[in-house]
Amino acid sequence: MKRILVFLAAGFAIQFLTGCSLSLLRAPKPLPTLILLSSPTPVSSLPTPAATPTPGLPPATPTLNLPTATPGPAAPTATNGLLPTANTGAILPGSPSGPYAVIQVASGDVLNIHSAPGADSSVTGSFPATLKSVMRTGPSASIGGDSWVQVQNPGGGNGWVNANYLTEFVAPAAFCADARVNTLLTNFGNAIKTSNGGTLFALVSPAHGMAVRLWRNGNAIVFDQAHAQWIFSSTYEHNWGAAPGSGLDTVGAIHVVVLPKWLDVLNAPAPGYTLSCNVPETGGASYDTSWPAIYSNINFYSLYKPGPAGNELSWRALLVGVEYVQAQPYIFSVTQLDWEP
Repeated sequence: MKRILVFLAAGFAIQFLTGCSLSLLRAPKPLPTLILLSSPTPVSSLPTPAATPTPGLPPATPTLNLPTATPGPAAPTATNGLLPTANTGAILPGSPSGPYAVIQVASGDVLNIHSAPGADSSVTGSFPATLKSVMRTGPSASIGGDSWVQVQNPGGGNGWVNANYLTEFVAPAAFCADARVNTLLTNFGNAIKTSNGGTLFALVSPAHGMAVRLWRNGNAIVFDQAHAQWIFSSTYEHNWGAAPGSGLDTVGAIHVVVLPKWLDVLNAPAPGYTLSCNVPETGGASYDTSWPAIYSNINFYSLYKPGPAGNELSWRALLVGVEYVQAQPYIFSVTQLDWEP
């Protein structure tokens, strides 16, 4: 009996101690679940696309100090018209405008008026090579890549002519008084001196391009706006025509053969070159230095660099033709003149 009591007492003691242990320690409180936040993905800063450069004048260009222009002969003032823009497709409507002048037609020849757009249509009249009073009636059309415009036929009714032979007429007096032309020539000089194709692109006539002559009686190479911007690096060799004296054809890239002669004038040492409006200025020559007859209705400036004392025959001049397109002046042609034996 005593042994049983001992066992019971021991059992109660064990139970008591176990219960105290559980009540004192209690069940362990679980740790909070760790939530892993994903690292924020940085927003990629996409570079802003560079704006496509628009051909035009640079923010700042060096300044050429142009001398005061010498006015050329005056002519009656006329209303300026708008040179038609080449259109594609069928005949398009338009507004009557003018006057326009005939250009690029040989002296003694005529500009034919056709019954419909295209050279294959019948001829119903003509304009003299130097006419300054062509009036558009409005419609235009594109045939074979050429722009044709409807005009008043002096013989009655209307007809069609190739717009390549027309230009907006500007009276010489109005041209010589236009300060925008001085700015045009300044920008042209800067573009050549700095080999800036983008600037030159914006200065060349969008209607007829820029006709370049190395020799007064040589070949005219026409550079449209797209090609004019590459003249500083193009390696294409043009045939500029027979050189004076030797009579041999001059062949070479424009930046090799022609541009050095332009720079000779534009970089002339003080007092620099002289500027004359609609008057070719030269230091004497054995050939005709007059403005080409086919450009008789195109106004121009003469940029003349005289030869130094003792070497007067080293003179050089640039005749720069200017065409108005939608009332804005553009470079139409550049003819280089120098002494020829």
